[in-house]
Amino acid sequence: MKSVKFRVEGLLRSNAIRVLLYQGQYDLIAGPVQTEAWVNTMKWEGIVEYVNAERKIWKVNGELAGYVQQWKSLTNVVVLGAGHLMPADQPLNAKAMIEDWVLQKGIFGNSPSFKF
Repeated sequence: MKSVKFRVEGLLRSNAIRVLLYQGQYDLIAGPVQTEAWVNTMKWEGIVEYVNAERKIWKVNGELAGYVQQWKSLTNVVVLGAGHLMPADQPLNAKAMIEDWVLQKGIFGNSPSFKF
């Protein structure tokens, strides 16, 4: 498996595109612990603010769906009750996450100071 960390860093440095990372809570291959480990070592001007950003509770239809941490163009979501194939494990939450992130609605519309 090859690292894509340098590509994510490049996207974030460009300030022209938003980045969504997501993991299933039970993903043993690329789960929350593994993702947090490489994200926290990125060379990006907003990394300190991202690391210190509040991890917010995310709900879908009033039910706890996961946790969201974001700063400017970087959003990371941990989806509860899901493994490596998160959209198969939590299809409703996957759809809500992607739609809301793309449309910048709800919890995904509150990223500090990022505008195209």
